[in-house]
Amino acid sequence: MKKIIKVCLIQIEGRKTPQLNSKLLNKYLIKSLKLNPDIIFTPECLNVVTSNKNHLKKVVTTQNKCPVLKNCINFAKVHSKFISIGSLLLKLNNSEKLVNRSFLINNRGKIIAHYDKIHLFDAKIDNKEIHQESKYFKKGNKIIFANLPFGKFGLTICYDIRFPILYNQLTKLGCNFILIPSAFTVPTGKAHWEILLRARAIENTCYIIAAAQCGIHHGSRKTFGHSMVVDPWGNIILKGSHKPGILSATLNLELINSIRNRIPSIYQN
Repeated sequence: MKKIIKVCLIQIEGRKTPQLNSKLLNKYLIKSLKLNPDIIFTPECLNVVTSNKNHLKKVVTTQNKCPVLKNCINFAKVHSKFISIGSLLLKLNNSEKLVNRSFLINNRGKIIAHYDKIHLFDAKIDNKEIHQESKYFKKGNKIIFANLPFGKFGLTICYDIRFPILYNQLTKLGCNFILIPSAFTVPTGKAHWEILLRARAIENTCYIIAAAQCGIHHGSRKTFGHSMVVDPWGNIILKGSHKPGILSATLNLELINSIRNRIPSIYQN
């Protein structure tokens, strides 16, 4: 197993259609090659970001027709890179509701795991910003991780971060890294984003990798940005701003075992 890995996090200001986001993402993927990452991470809602649910239903596709997914699969295969698609909002053939689905693609362009968001974001941030994901999305019901040459990666999405039992379960399944791709709101991002990311890392003595959407999107939706990587001790080793960009860091797998030997809380009931 590779002990040292180089990661890139792509933070974007997502557009209103899958086609526009596919073109935008491709520019960042090509730029990331200069940093020579082992694996590239992207945010939630990678194919479309909007507050307008009628627009969302109009522009999203099924999985096999999504241009963003096709682009990532092709890029991974051509450039021999692992890619984490934070999530895609997709139509299902057998449901009126959409699904919020995360993917891990290996360096041969094969989907090796996908995860449907379990905890849907139903919240009233204020009188102007109300989210009702359960009205439009079908919730997932499976805990998912993937075996990569660097270790086990647990898949979660955004609002899942507020449910620590999920992360404990992933850790007990042997995960060394847990992903939290997000499109966090600005008010909750300012108040809770860093605290929650560090808490999940400390509780589970694992790396937390959180690529995030940022900026102002279709329908005046705003997202917080500040993509982050937190180490198993709770140290922030990488932190973005409120603007789009590519962030890079080197992660040491041996740090996980070192900290778990010092504080073996994950092995205790």
